[in-house]
This record gives sequence, structure tokens and C-alpha cells, in this order.
Amino acid sequence: MPAPLGLTPLKTALLMRHALRPSLRPYLLGAVLALPCAAQVQAQQANFDIPAQSLGNALQTFGQQADLQVLYNQDSVQGKRSTAIKGSLQPDQALSQLLRGTGVSYQRQGNTVTLLQSTGAVELGATNISTQELGSTTEGTGSYTTGQSNSATRMDLSLRETPQSVSVITRQQMDDQGLTELAHVMQQTPGITVNRESSEGYVYYSRGFEIQNFQYDGVPSLGTDGGNIRDNYSIGNTLIYDRIEVLKGATGLVNGVGYPSGVINMVRKRPTREFQGHVAAGAGSWDRYTSEVDVSGPLVEGGAIRGRMVAGTGKRHSFIDYQKGEQNVFYGILEGDLSDATTLSVGYDFQKNNDDATTNTSLPVFYKNGDRIKFSRSTNPADKFAYRNQETQHAFVGLDHQFDNDWTFKATVNTRKYTSREIIAGMSSEHVNLDNSQDYGYLPPGGVANFGSNSDEKSFDAYAKGPFSLFGRTHELVLGYNYSHATTRSKRIDGTTTKVIDDVLNWNNSMPYPTDWAWWSTFDVKSTQKVSYAAVILKPTDALNFILGARVNDYDWQIDRVNALRQLPRISTTNSGEVIPYAGVTYDLDDHHTVYASYTDIFKPQPYSLDVSGKSLEPLTGQSYEVGLKGEYFDRRLNASLALFQLKQDNLGENTGVIGVDGFEAMRAIKGATTNGIELEMAGEVLPDWNVNAGYVYQESYDAKNKRVATTQPQHLFKVATTYRLPAELNKVTVGGNMQWQSATSFVDSTFADASNNPLPSHKFTRSSYAVVGLMSSYDFNQNLKATVNLNNVFDRTYYSGIGTYNSIYYGDPRNVMFNVKYSF
Repeated sequence: MPAPLGLTPLKTALLMRHALRPSLRPYLLGAVLALPCAAQVQAQQANFDIPAQSLGNALQTFGQQADLQVLYNQDSVQGKRSTAIKGSLQPDQALSQLLRGTGVSYQRQGNTVTLLQSTGAVELGATNISTQELGSTTEGTGSYTTGQSNSATRMDLSLRETPQSVSVITRQQMDDQGLTELAHVMQQTPGITVNRESSEGYVYYSRGFEIQNFQYDGVPSLGTDGGNIRDNYSIGNTLIYDRIEVLKGATGLVNGVGYPSGVINMVRKRPTREFQGHVAAGAGSWDRYTSEVDVSGPLVEGGAIRGRMVAGTGKRHSFIDYQKGEQNVFYGILEGDLSDATTLSVGYDFQKNNDDATTNTSLPVFYKNGDRIKFSRSTNPADKFAYRNQETQHAFVGLDHQFDNDWTFKATVNTRKYTSREIIAGMSSEHVNLDNSQDYGYLPPGGVANFGSNSDEKSFDAYAKGPFSLFGRTHELVLGYNYSHATTRSKRIDGTTTKVIDDVLNWNNSMPYPTDWAWWSTFDVKSTQKVSYAAVILKPTDALNFILGARVNDYDWQIDRVNALRQLPRISTTNSGEVIPYAGVTYDLDDHHTVYASYTDIFKPQPYSLDVSGKSLEPLTGQSYEVGLKGEYFDRRLNASLALFQLKQDNLGENTGVIGVDGFEAMRAIKGATTNGIELEMAGEVLPDWNVNAGYVYQESYDAKNKRVATTQPQHLFKVATTYRLPAELNKVTVGGNMQWQSATSFVDSTFADASNNPLPSHKFTRSSYAVVGLMSSYDFNQNLKATVNLNNVFDRTYYSGIGTYNSIYYGDPRNVMFNVKYSF
């Protein structure tokens, strides 16, 4: 029953106050909680305990507990779910929380609340105001934070309610800061370090250790963990995602095996019930050009069937000589309401990257006598004919059902195919001769490697969650199961060409293309994982919650290797019935602050981490502890957290710098490794029109002999990204920027030898602390047309964005600029 928004004098005054801070963009959905807050001034608090359920039932319970009359049309709540509310709250505050993420707005007059079929927005001047609070979806909110996440427990909890550290990069931050690739997102994610290993390869670290766990829409992706042939998740284009969530610390409950570092969850955009879309084009330094289109909306009247299509393309050169590439991405999804309670979704996404003059390792660091060799930033260690072409395809089918007892069931079937074709050629990371010459090729002398890899992953994921009653209180339970199977075949063919680069500091990257090729090796990797888990949120009081759970893991992994010289031994590992416990507790100190603690075990098989003899390291085991304080401010538009964490690990794999019997860098197991750290983070709107995402982490890792480990990771890391829309007559302009600073890091190269192959003393390479600063500005020509410019590395700082991979280094990008124009409809 649509109706005009009735405004009390107090609400009208508040709206006028907001109108004096004009804004041409759709205002933060959470920011307009000023409307209900105005009415709260004289409102009486009531005790609420309403679990997440169908919106219609939740509204009836709300009316009873608030002693208010709630009027609505059944069509406006059909198929929608409420969020849970509890505690002593003012009615408008409770209702805003109840409606969070539903897209439903309301008006209140006296003791009567009326829901509106539309968003109920009121436009005064250039300001859009809605009564909707932040939910999980970040697109269109204008916010640098989110209202809820389920990456840690599969339950829809706010960041404050989650007893672990979770960072979220929203759609707004990605658009503002020009974060078009997953690596760009990780570079701005608090607590995450990014190490560039090659021209297309990145590795991400949290709390000092590599992140090897990835999710798509919350569903774990197994990959093959095939060491040098593992799938490359770093090529992901962010155009198709609503947000990127990063759970830091051990993923003890829902992600299966994994390091204690964390998990990256890439959440795709979903279809909308109302028509919307945009087209955009960009241009920037080094001949970079991009274009994109995003269209979403109903396919039948009423929106029972809706769809979305996203497509983008880009071409680029590089600050590195001869490098260039092309990227294409496509994403399509359909959603259909089979009934009021059941929704079926079908989706597909595709990404293809073709890159030329690509590197496998990076620039060598030392001469053979241990002296440093220094290259210009533009030096390319690869030959011109080197290339890397990668393609990833996902297909998925999902089913969501809401039961009458307010339980929900969700099942998803996924397939993921990854292919890579590449030629690795050029200088290696081997030490350079004193006359600046070096043996040419991936495997000197004169070796060029042609790799072809194909990965195929299939998975099934299902879980059910909902409320239950015990001892007069309402609690929540989740039960889930995940099955994944992945295979990879990698084939290598070697060619021979010129054996020596005369001068690595002055060569034209144009060695003769090999004319004789011969098969060298084939690797076949298979991995299977089965995960069962259960967790319960017990709520003995309004302020105290206990989250208790466990997962049971079955894991099987094997690799068969054969090369032109011999059949290598099969490497395999099987772990069955491994139980990983999880425990968390939260306690609300007041309406804004919560203290928490969590614990989980660490268990990660390491089949491809081989010692010098070719034997797999034992599984990584240990414990993860975290305690902290979280806060929500300004009607949940701003989240903040302080965390203390400790990781205890045994059999931690560390590079030795020595090539093992299998031809790859050997690992050694470290006993009794302990990491201690502190992490602070703040994300959201600190003042109207001022968004911030900032974080600082200090971490230190030592082994049982008090020797520092993970030295390639900084002990101090600070990041901040921010935007501010100017006031009054300048409100069409938004300005902002970002900065990343990290302390010094190092690695030790112990591979020196004299002419008789006798070992020489090790040498240490140190990367000094550095800061990289970026600026941005945007201008709204009108409500539909917007232009943005991003200036990166403003002070043109020379730094290394990657160190340590095969004892090599990679330079970070020099100063560069990117322009973008976007038209929304």
C-alpha cells in the first residue's frame, strides 16, 4: 500500500539539515538512519528478541514486542527475510535493524508504522535519503563497510558479532580507488601484504603467512595445491564482484584444510528487482584502455525472474620493456522465484588474459661474488617471445529455500576450469657473472620451457541454518557439508636456443626462437576434500553469545610425475576424520562495543612442500588464538576493531634456497613457530560524506630457538584509503587518496659457490621500509555521468613490490594515472 512519506516537524528539520550537505550520488543507505534516530529522541525503549525469519512473521512479532501497529501489503514483504534483533532498543532503531538488507522502507506516525512498497526515498535538493540500513550487499550503498558477513561461520552476523577479524573492500571503494584487479584490492586491504612473483603472479599474506584459501560467494575453492602448477587466483578482475571479504586468522569452521593466515571470499554481484546499469570507459598511462557494461533487472513483470550481465575488456602496455596484455571478462546470472520460499539461480563467468613478454621469476639480485646488481625499473628479464595466456571459467547452480519454521537451506553446485599456456624464456634468477653475462634460459644453459596446464574442479556445497528454542531463549544452529574434487595436468616441452646473454644490463630481449623442441615432463595432480561442519550460537543473555562448532575433514592428494629421464615417485597424502574444533564468545559491553575471543586448531597437509630428498613435509599443525574489542558507531555506518592474536605452528615450511632432487626449491620444516601480533582497523563513514578504510598491524614470528621466520613479511604494516565529498557549492567534487606503508623485510641467499662448486658465505638482501601514496578525484556532471581520475605512486617512489621468489626481486609500478568516465542508468 504505497503512501507518501509523512514527515513530522522534527523529521523535516533533520531532512533540511541533510539537504544543506548536498550530494549528487545516491546517499549512503546507512547514513539516513537520521530519520528514525530523530524520532528516537522521545521514544521509549523495549526489549526485543526476534530471530532471523520471514519478514512478515518478524514484523508481526515486532509489533507485539514494541506495542505498535504495523501496516503493510503482503507483496512488499513476500520472499524477504529479516535480520535478527535482540536487546533493549528504541522501536525505530529496532525496526531499522530488522529491515536491514531487505530493500523495504517505512514511515511512522505515532503508534502506527507503515511499510512502503518502494524504497520510500525522499529527495531534497541533491540528497537522496532512505530509511534502509546497511546489509551484506555493498553495491549502491556508497559505503566503505558492510552490515553483515558470513565468511567465518556461515551465519549472517555483523562484523561486531563475528569473533574474528574480517576486512571488507566494498564496491564503492573499488570504484573510487580504481581497484580493477584482485591484487589491487589486496594492496588496500588492512593487514594483507602482496608479494609480486612475476608479471602476472601475486601471492597474498596475512599475519605473516601465505593465504591459500579462496571462496566464491562463500563456497570454498579447492584448487590443486600443486606447488609450481597451482591455479592462479590472482588474475581475477573485480568488475563482477559486489565486495571482497578477507577473514584473517585460521579458518577453522567452514573452509576445510588451510593455513592459519586467512581466506579471501569473492562475492559476486546479484540481479536486482529494478532495472539498472552502467557503461564506462577508461584510459591511462602505458596505453591502458578499458571498457565495461553492467545491466541488471527484471525479465518478467513483478521481478519473479531477473538477470544480470557484466562484461569488460582491457588492453595495456607496461613500464617494463616489451610487456603488453589484453584482458576480457564476462559474467551472467539468472535468478527465478520458483515459489514464495524458493529461489533458483544459474550463473557463469569467464575471464581470459593474454600477455606477452611475461616473466616467470624476476630480476636476479646478486653477482656470483655476492655483490648487488642493480637494474633499471624498465628492465624485462623475459624474452620478447615469452607469453602467458590464462583462462578461467566458472559455472554454478544454486537453490535457496526458506522453511515455515524460519530455517533456510542453500545448496550450490560449482565447476571451475582453469587453463594456462606459457613460454618461459629469458634471463633466470641465477647469479650474474662478474662481466654481466649470464646463462640464458629457464633452465640454463639455453633452456626455454613451454608449459601447458589444465585444471578442472567440481564441488557441491550445502548448509541449513535457523533458530531453535532452549531454556526459554532463542539460539541459532548451522549444519553444512562440502565436497570438492580437482585435477590438474601440466605438460612441459623444452627448447634450446642461444646459451649466454652477453650483458644482462644491456640486451634487446631478442634471442633466437628455439627450433628444436622435446617433451620433458608431465605432472598429474588429483585432490579430493570432504568437509562436514556444525556450529551453534548459544545466547544465554541478551549481551552474551557463545559460538561453538567443529568441522571434520577428509583429504586426499596425489601427484604422479614423469620426465624424459625417469619416472619420479608418486607423492601422496591421505588424512581422514580430522576434527578441527572452533570456539568463540562475544559480550556486548554497551550498545556500541563488544569484546570477543576465539580459538581454533590449525591443520594443513603439505604434500607438495618437499625437502631436499624429495619427501613431503608433515602436515602443518597448531593453534590460533584471538581476543579483541569491536565497535559500531553512527548507526552502524562505521565499524572499528582491535585484535590481539597468536598463532602456534609446527612443521611450518620455509624455503631453503636450495634446489631439491625434483628440480624445485626445497623446503624445511620449522618446529615451534609462534606469531604474536596486534591489529587495529576502522572502516566506514566517520562523518557525513567522509569514507575511510584504515588499518595497522604489528606481527612477529619466531621459531622455537627464538630465530625470526617469515622475514620476507613486514613486522609493521599501515594502510589507509579515504574519500570526501566537498560541501556546499563544491558538492559535485569528491577527493581522496590512499597510502600503504610497510617496514623493512629481507631474505637470505645461500646458493653461492665458487668455480669448483664449493659453498660460499650467504648474503642477505634487505628491502627498506617504504610508503606508496595515491590520490583520486571525481566529478559528477549530473546524477548519471561521473568522471574519476586516479594518480598512483604520486611521489614516484622506487620500491620492490616482490622479493624472495627464487631469490629474485620485482619493482613496483612507477607514477601512473588512470582516467575513467561512467554513465549510469
